[in-house]
Amino acid sequence: MWTKAKSAALSLICTRIMIGVSVIAAVLLPIVLVGGIAPGSDPIGTAVRYQGLSAETIYAIFICVYACIAFALVALFSLDLLLRNIKKDAVFCRQNIKCLRIISWCCFAVAVITLCGFPLIHIVLIFVSGAAAFFGLLMRVVKNVIDAACEIKDENDFTI
Repeated sequence: MWTKAKSAALSLICTRIMIGVSVIAAVLLPIVLVGGIAPGSDPIGTAVRYQGLSAETIYAIFICVYACIAFALVALFSLDLLLRNIKKDAVFCRQNIKCLRIISWCCFAVAVITLCGFPLIHIVLIFVSGAAAFFGLLMRVVKNVIDAACEIKDENDFTI
């Protein structure tokens, strides 16, 4: 039987897997983008020669991806804290509102980064930017709902 506790545990596991995937992606990006790097070689020159990418494009990819990974990790750690609070039955608390606010701002930051990077990298980043902005907006709405519920809970706690 599927329970609330099992659902929260599965969400925590998935969040921690995504944290690991993000860290691995950050470590492997240079290897994937510029290929095997031999000591004393020019990795950017190698990528320009073998993959047909300009040096500007490679630098833009590095900057966009690493900036997005940084914000994604902040959002994932906030999500992990939020899920741990939910698992402890602390749903309507101020700490969860702060976590949702952080997640939403991270989504908006990724939207801006990918929107600024699309002219140098690829047109598909416009859609990534739109999706990140949509999720940021969605998180703001959820934050506002949880904030209103916290206020109602606080008022009810003060009522005798």
